[in-house]
Amino acid sequence: MAKKKNINFALLGLGKLGKGFYDTLQEKKDRIEQETGFTLQLKKILVKNAHFKRAHYIDPQLITTDVSDILKDKSIEIAIDAIGGIEPTFSLIKKLIARRINIISANRMMLASKMHELADLANENNVFILPGPSLGGGIPIIETLREYLVANDIKSMTAVVSGTSNFILSEMTRHEIPLKEVLKNHRLQKVAESLSIIDYEGSDAAQKVSVIAASAFGLDVNFLDIYSEGISDVTVADIQSARHFNYEIKQLAIIKEHKNKFEIHVHPTLVPKDHPLTLIREEYNAFFIESDLLGKYMVYGRGVGIKPASSSILSNLISLGKLLRYTASIKVAYQLVWNDMPLMAMEEIESAYYLRFPCLDIPGVVGKITTILGKHDINIGSAHAEVEQGTGFVHILIDLAREESINRALKEIEKLEIIRDKIKLFRILKES
Repeated sequence: MAKKKNINFALLGLGKLGKGFYDTLQEKKDRIEQETGFTLQLKKILVKNAHFKRAHYIDPQLITTDVSDILKDKSIEIAIDAIGGIEPTFSLIKKLIARRINIISANRMMLASKMHELADLANENNVFILPGPSLGGGIPIIETLREYLVANDIKSMTAVVSGTSNFILSEMTRHEIPLKEVLKNHRLQKVAESLSIIDYEGSDAAQKVSVIAASAFGLDVNFLDIYSEGISDVTVADIQSARHFNYEIKQLAIIKEHKNKFEIHVHPTLVPKDHPLTLIREEYNAFFIESDLLGKYMVYGRGVGIKPASSSILSNLISLGKLLRYTASIKVAYQLVWNDMPLMAMEEIESAYYLRFPCLDIPGVVGKITTILGKHDINIGSAHAEVEQGTGFVHILIDLAREESINRALKEIEKLEIIRDKIKLFRILKES
C-alpha cells in the first residue's frame, strides 16, 4: 500500500467559523484519509489572544499569535482564512502568498474589495487563492462556472445569494407578517451568520456577487460599485400585491452579459410563480443559469451556516491536496483572465416593472399617471385600480422599459397632487 502523505496547513482565526471548521475536520479527517490517501494535518492556528479560554480538546501547541510562525514553517502549503474583515487580514494574506502559501478564503468582505490585487499576487507566486467558502454556504458555484460549465457561453445568472434575506422573505410570505416580526424569530437568530443589517440590506449579497463576478467572469468589480437594494422596505402589502398578480418577491442577484457590457445588480424582484427560484425557501440559496449548451440549469443548497461553510473549506482543501500531491508541477495557478468589459450603469438597464401608486380616489387618476408614463416612451402592459380604506391604488405592469425612463417618469408623477404616499417599484424577472 502506498505511503500516506500529509497536507500541512494553517488556520487563521478560531472564532465561530474557525472552531466550527476545526470540529468538522476532527469528525471527517479519518474518512478523508481513507478516500484520498493523504492526511490533512493542521500545523498552526493563528489567533489574536493566546490566553483566551478555548475548548479543552484544542491542542494549545497549535495556537500562535505570530504569523511568522506560519511563514517560517516550510512544511505549511495552505492557509485557511477564517478571520474576516479587510485589515489586518489583507496584509497577512499578502505575506502568506508572497511565501507561496495557497489560500482558501472565507473572507467575503476582503475578497469583494481586494480580489484583483490578491489574484494577481497569487498568479505571480504560482499559488492558488480559492474564494468559494466566502460565499457562506456549501454550493460550489465558482467551481461549477469555472470547470463544469467552462465550454458554455453563459448568457445570464440569476441567483438567491443571501440565505438570511431569503429566510426573512420566506417567513413574511408564508405568514404575511412584517419584517420586524420575523426578526424576533428565534430560528432566524440560529440560521443567520449575524443579525447585522448588512445581511438584509443588500451589501452582503453585493459582496458575494462581486466575488463570483471576479472568480467566474474575470470582472474586477468592487462590491461598493454594484447597485444593491435590501429588503427592509418590503411590506406585507407588497407581498399581497405580488401574489395578486401571480408573483413572489425574492431578493435576486443578476449578472448578464451584453455585447460590450455586463449588468450586475441586486434587489427585491417579482418572480413569476412558476419559476424554479420561487421554490427556494428559508436559508437556502440557488443559482439559475442560462447557457448556450445546457439551456436552463440550476444549483441549489444551504446558503448560510457553519457546516455548509466548513464543507466548502474541506472541499477546497481536498482539491488543493490532490493537486499538490498528485500533480508534478502547477504551472498555472488561479489565473484570472480579467475581462475589460465595463459595468452598465443602472440607468442603462432594461427591465419589466411593477409600479403601485397610492392616490386620491377620484376620477381620472389612472389617465394622469399613464399620460406621464407615455410621455417618457414607457409602454404599459396593464393598469388596475382599486380602493382600500378610502385610499386609491393604481397598479401598473410594464413589459420592458429603460431604468432611466422609469426614474424620470416617477419623479414627475411624485409631484402630482393626487399622489398620497410613497410610490412602490419592483423590477420583474423576465427570462432571456
